Amino acid sequence: MASKQKDSDAMKNNNYGKRYTRQFKEDAVRLLITSGKTCEEVACDLGVSGVALMDWKRQAIRNGDYPDQAPPAGLRLHYSVLEQENLRLKKELEILRQEREILKKSLGILSQNPLPTGMP
Repeated sequence: MASKQKDSDAMKNNNYGKRYTRQFKEDAVRLLITSGKTCEEVACDLGVSGVALMDWKRQAIRNGDYPDQAPPAGLRLHYSVLEQENLRLKKELEILRQEREILKKSLGILSQNPLPTGMP
C-alpha cells in the first residue's frame, strides 16, 4: 500500500521542478503571441502552467523581444540609448530646417516678375 501511495504522489508531482530550455520558452512565447489563443489554451497544449507561460512572456517583453506587446510605461530604455536617439533627432531636425529655408528662397526667386524683355 505504501508503494502505491508513493507512485500516486510521484505522478501528481511529475512536473514539479521541471526545467525548460531558453529556446522552448522563446518558442512558447512566440506561439502565445502569434496564435491568437488564450494563455491557458497554449499552456495546456504545451503541457506547462499558464502562470509560467505568462512569466516567460513578461520576461520577454521586459527584455525588449516584443516591444509592440509592452504596455506604454513598461518598456525601459537605458539612458545612453535615449541620448543617442535625441542626438539623431536633433541632426535630422537641423537638416529639415535647412531644406525648408532653401525651399523658401527658391519659391521667392520663382515668384518674382519675369524680365520685361524676355529671355536674353
